[in-house]
Amino acid sequence: MKNVLSFEKIKQELVATIDEMREDIIRLASDMVKIPSVNPNYDGVVKEEVIGGEKNVQEFLKPIFEEICDEVDMWEVEAQRPNLVGMIKGAGNGKSLIFNGHIDVVPPGPNTDWKFEDPFSGRVEDGKLYGRGACDMKGGIAAQIMAAKALKKLGIQLKGDLLLETVVGEETMDHELGVTATVERGYKADAAIVSEPSGPPQSLAVVPVSPGVIRMHITVKGKTTHASVRREFIRAGGKHGEVGINAVEKGMYIVQALQQLEEEWGFTKTHDLFEPGHFSIHPGIIHGKSYDVDLPFVVSDYCTIQYAVWHHPLESFEEVKAEILAHVDRAVQNDLWLRNHPPEIEFLLHWPAFNVPTDHPIVQATSRAHEEATGEEAVIHGFAAVADAAFLNAKGIPSIIYGPGSILVAHAANEYVLVEDLIKATKTYALTALEWCDMEEMQ
Repeated sequence: MKNVLSFEKIKQELVATIDEMREDIIRLASDMVKIPSVNPNYDGVVKEEVIGGEKNVQEFLKPIFEEICDEVDMWEVEAQRPNLVGMIKGAGNGKSLIFNGHIDVVPPGPNTDWKFEDPFSGRVEDGKLYGRGACDMKGGIAAQIMAAKALKKLGIQLKGDLLLETVVGEETMDHELGVTATVERGYKADAAIVSEPSGPPQSLAVVPVSPGVIRMHITVKGKTTHASVRREFIRAGGKHGEVGINAVEKGMYIVQALQQLEEEWGFTKTHDLFEPGHFSIHPGIIHGKSYDVDLPFVVSDYCTIQYAVWHHPLESFEEVKAEILAHVDRAVQNDLWLRNHPPEIEFLLHWPAFNVPTDHPIVQATSRAHEEATGEEAVIHGFAAVADAAFLNAKGIPSIIYGPGSILVAHAANEYVLVEDLIKATKTYALTALEWCDMEEMQ
């Protein structure tokens, strides 16, 4: 009779194998970072200058997928922007699992802002791997791929299917080109882990919930005139709107009104998995002037404020929209000019929240795997931002986030991921797949 290897022994061997693969894990993450893949639909990007970068990453990854997976599929919804899916077929009678990540990155900004004066250096220094996309999220993708490779290296046959997905379009919410396209192509599973950087509060938190985010524009109209007659429209006894109105100041009035609502949210919008005050109304861009003259000597006749509204995961878009509109209307009624010239409010985008119960089996399996892989207690926390997990959940696939890195550095110059977190994440992914998908007995 052959001795059946214990499950615990298999897990120990899997962790040891990943330790032996350390340099390969770092190299894969670094090589991916070195391939620029700026999202061509990002505001301010010249599409012709960056299109094809995502394809270069996928073509680099495709032979690696082919080495690991039983089936590999690469296809494009938009030209030169392919998705890549690899399937490791299970033996049967096990739960299936998706490892998902996006390979598009945000623009890097000036080279001079970066260490080594190269946003795509992929260099390692003092335990950090640097470069645009290092933590958001090529490091996490590399860890997921190498977790699958470690399972294959040990000859482990999972019972359930394991899918590797690298998709495009996440940074601009073009999910129809990326993650949603994978589901519509037939790639579904019993659960998914998206390898977004899950810090703060710490790297490698287990994240079952995110806020939603709304892009909102508010435009206030004024009345242009010469700036020297300012007293007429701000002082008692002046002619007010008969002469002119500074749209920038009326815009500031709206900003202050929404800051009051934001302060209220700090008390009224609470969630056990988010820090107090996380849900916010952020005035990200303010632009105002005269339509004809870009000088301060002319009173501005328009002001547009572009907002990012981060809302509670249990509230709908319609609920949040109604609350904001009602608050702005109350402020408008208290202003002499705005009562007769109300602002125009546009809701341009809504990225939905997702919410997986903390006692869901995929949350618990990932938490156990993290503790075994790292020797540290798992922290279950809300995601600071939004991610493709929302669209997987919307398609009926319970999906959480777990990945190396922190959003605090994700879109910044000198973005980095800790090398040790890459290794820990690889171990956690492999151990999660082993438990979730189960395995055939090894002799």
